[in-house]
Amino acid sequence: MKFFKTLKCLLLAGVMSFSLAALPACDFEEILNGIFGGEEEVSSSSNSSSPYEPIGDGPTESPFTQEEVQTIAAGDMSIHFLELGNKYTGDCTLIKVGDTEVLIDAGSRKGSAATIVPYIRQFCTDGVLEYVVATHAHQDHIAGFVGTTKADGIFESFRCETIIDYALSNSTAAIREDYEALRDAEVAEGATHYTVLECWNNENGAKRSYTLADGVTMNFLYQEFYEKETSDENDYSVCMLLTAGENNYLFTGDLEKDGEESLVKYNDLPNCVLFKGGHHGSGTSNTAALLEKIQPEIVCVCCCCGSDEYTENVDNMFPTQAFVDRIAPYTDRVYVTSLVAASKAGYQSMNGNIAVILKDGQNSVLCSNNDTLFKDTEWFKRYRDLPDAWK
Repeated sequence: MKFFKTLKCLLLAGVMSFSLAALPACDFEEILNGIFGGEEEVSSSSNSSSPYEPIGDGPTESPFTQEEVQTIAAGDMSIHFLELGNKYTGDCTLIKVGDTEVLIDAGSRKGSAATIVPYIRQFCTDGVLEYVVATHAHQDHIAGFVGTTKADGIFESFRCETIIDYALSNSTAAIREDYEALRDAEVAEGATHYTVLECWNNENGAKRSYTLADGVTMNFLYQEFYEKETSDENDYSVCMLLTAGENNYLFTGDLEKDGEESLVKYNDLPNCVLFKGGHHGSGTSNTAALLEKIQPEIVCVCCCCGSDEYTENVDNMFPTQAFVDRIAPYTDRVYVTSLVAASKAGYQSMNGNIAVILKDGQNSVLCSNNDTLFKDTEWFKRYRDLPDAWK
């Protein structure tokens, strides 16, 4: 089945112009739509005026040591932001509370499954993911659910009990078809599937709030693009607030400005210990209105920092200067998973895999490569301006 779906992508690519022949068809739609949804208006960065060159040639893989895995597992709860085994930006977040695991997204490419699956198995020892969330139908969020002929995806590697995903999508990409076919096969084998709108409406057995452990809840938040069509696929993103006692953690997928405005309008958002940086640290997300509400203490960005995958404008490369400027008044505790490198692989670890650990009511951050704050990295010093709040 996977062979014919892959062949379909290749055949679709064959009808494109010669200059686009090297692109997989499942990427083409996203590039046309534009991850940024248009040109960003960002402040000019003096550091970015010089020609862009990738920095360093560090390790492409920096797994946690066994001792670090034990330290993380000893926490009351852990939230993991994964590296994805390639130079492409994408999201994959694992939440572990006791014997319950929640997986949010699995990017960035089908081959990322070869990196994601072994990582999860370090912490999910029973082979069961109690909850799987796919925020929206872009390949950098769902391709790892599918996998390849050489590396089984999430649905083939774990038993997934409850699958919650987007209510709407405009995508005609093959990767969406592949994801939904495997999701439906998982349902045929006993999994339960809900859309986020069903969760919000408490319909058909779905719930707005799920208890993961004593005092820990996974709460799906409303935003209007669950039931209102838009040309921006990112605004269909599932939004979720994780609450553990007095601690709040916010996940918004690739929600853009309009979606964030709706999220703020319809929800009484609390201050958040952790915010997964919206849309990989884009300037078209992470709006001042949202940040003023949540006032994050820790921000984790899932991206391959400095990639020209979507733009050659250095200011707009993830994480963008606009993102930095808006986050700065609230915190300098910003961590980034990966970095473009001047190596054959084209990428290396920045912070590496990032784990936010809750133990006895206190949150700490442990990274597999290093714990260097984004502002203190060589990449930042070369290509970003330091905001006044960080001076």
